[in-house]
Amino acid sequence: MAKTQPHTDATPKQQLIPVFAANQDLGQAETTIALAKAAAARGETVLLLDCQGGELMDAAGIIYNKTLADVMLHGADMQDVKYVTSNEHFTAAAAGKMSLDLLLGSLAALSMEYDWVFVGTEAGCTPAHVRLAGAADTSLVCYSSDSDKYMRAYWMTEAVRRRHPEFDPLLMSFGPRQGANETALMLIETIKEYLGAPPPYIGHDSDPWVAPKALISMIEMAKLKKAA
Repeated sequence: MAKTQPHTDATPKQQLIPVFAANQDLGQAETTIALAKAAAARGETVLLLDCQGGELMDAAGIIYNKTLADVMLHGADMQDVKYVTSNEHFTAAAAGKMSLDLLLGSLAALSMEYDWVFVGTEAGCTPAHVRLAGAADTSLVCYSSDSDKYMRAYWMTEAVRRRHPEFDPLLMSFGPRQGANETALMLIETIKEYLGAPPPYIGHDSDPWVAPKALISMIEMAKLKKAA
């Protein structure tokens, strides 16, 4: 993990950032972890919540035996489900068998304790995903650049904006690198035509430094929201 660097700028606090997957099997766990590492490297406190059945914890190399489900269902202590990584600012926890829908009520309280809370979610767009998107400060929507699969990102954006018209996530493509920019342009133009203001495209998961770039964009978006 990167060496912690002190930060001197006025960075946003208590930011709730879900990472959504419009398509199955994108492999966005590494990107979610990279976002958390980039924030922790700034000297800011980070909580990474694994709502992907343990995929994030496994990708981060974290061995765990208690989850948030143990807290909610079996009376376990909250401190016992928080695993501090090699960077003291970076803590991770797994939802376990507790669904995203049940977890939503705890996210507000959890986010108050950290500068950043990154929530890795399972693929799809359920009512729980929509509610989480509405509660988030900024979201990252990951989608496949393979053929017309990008349309699932459009449908997710449409579903969320029905309830939360201000939904303005960052878009990140996964899958084939060839044609990713053209696919992103088609997605943005489709959103613009049918839904209004299109979300910004942050890049492809294989682009160098795409996660730190996304983090910087999230910081700037949060500053603009606070200034509005």
